[in-house]
Amino acid sequence: MKQGDLVTVSSEATGLGKPMEAIIEKVEMFLGQTLVIVTYTHPNALSGPGGCFVDVHITLKED
Repeated sequence: MKQGDLVTVSSEATGLGKPMEAIIEKVEMFLGQTLVIVTYTHPNALSGPGGCFVDVHITLKED
């Protein structure tokens, strides 16, 4: 995973009951975990503009 990749954030991570499509803004290591900061491609009032998630909740989208 790298900056600019198109990904899907799991519904468990978003808490919205559906996965969200997003673009990776930044990838960082923190206390042995890989954290991924994303901006949603189609944000709404419930989701907000994006978020920070542990990499296990992120799936790369295939072209």
